[in-house]
Amino acid sequence: MKLFSKRLIISFLVCLFMVYLTELFTMEPNVISGNGNLGIVFVILSILSFFFFGREVWKALANTGCSKRKWLLMIISSLFILGLSAFLEVTYVMNVIKQLGGPPSNINSKIYRYNWLNQYTNALYVNTYTFFILISSIIFAYSIKQFIQK
Repeated sequence: MKLFSKRLIISFLVCLFMVYLTELFTMEPNVISGNGNLGIVFVILSILSFFFFGREVWKALANTGCSKRKWLLMIISSLFILGLSAFLEVTYVMNVIKQLGGPPSNINSKIYRYNWLNQYTNALYVNTYTFFILISSIIFAYSIKQFIQK
C-alpha cells in the first residue's frame, strides 16, 4: 500500500467538500434566518467524513518507515500545528460570538434561546481549523506511539 492511497485522497477531498458545505449553510451573523438549521446535516456528514479520513491517515502513517529522529520531528511539528490551529479556532469562535452579540444566554444575542448548534454557529464546529486540529492530533498521537516503540 502506498503512502497516499486512493481512499486517503478521496476522503481528504470529501472532508474539504463537507467543510465547504458547512460553511455555505452557516448563516452570517448579519443575516436574519428563520428557515431552520439545514446546515446540521452537513455538520453530521462532516463528522463522519472526518472520522473516515482520520482512520485513513492512521493507516497511511502505519506504512511509513521513519527513524526515531523523524518521529520526534513529526511530534514537534504536529504539536506546533495543533497549538496554532487551536489558538486560531478559539479566536474564530470568540469573534463569531462577538458578532452575534453574545452567547445564547445573552438576551441581546442574535442566537438568544437557541442551542449552541444552530444556523449561525455550524461553522464553529466544522471548519478548516478543526480539520487541521484533527489531522495534527492524529499525527501527534501516532508519532508518540512510534517514538516510544522505537
